[in-house]
Amino acid sequence: MVNKTPKYIGDLLERYELGEREFPNCDFEKHENLQHLTLDNSNLEGSSFFSADFTGTSFRNCNLTNCGFKCCKFQNVDFENADLSGAEFINCNFLNTKFDGADWYGNIISTEDFLKRINK
Repeated sequence: MVNKTPKYIGDLLERYELGEREFPNCDFEKHENLQHLTLDNSNLEGSSFFSADFTGTSFRNCNLTNCGFKCCKFQNVDFENADLSGAEFINCNFLNTKFDGADWYGNIISTEDFLKRINK
């Protein structure tokens, strides 16, 4: 089961509870409620999410490179030390999400500057 890509979030969470952290290229385009999850130290590289609600979710130290987030909600989400290089955010809501001091492709950006850029 370790090398098999989870087909649904319940499978991923069960495997996470057992200590697995490698979940690249997941396709969670049909899962909307992903609230209050802890996915710290996980590799989700290349995964895609559609219309997901990540309210209260923790992505500390996660590899989220090249992930796609379409129409997702991020409220009180913890991205501390997460790698979002190449991630794509389309029509996402970042209400009350904090990005102060985040390293965006080698550039330090404040929450205010980030919001200015995504609201263009």
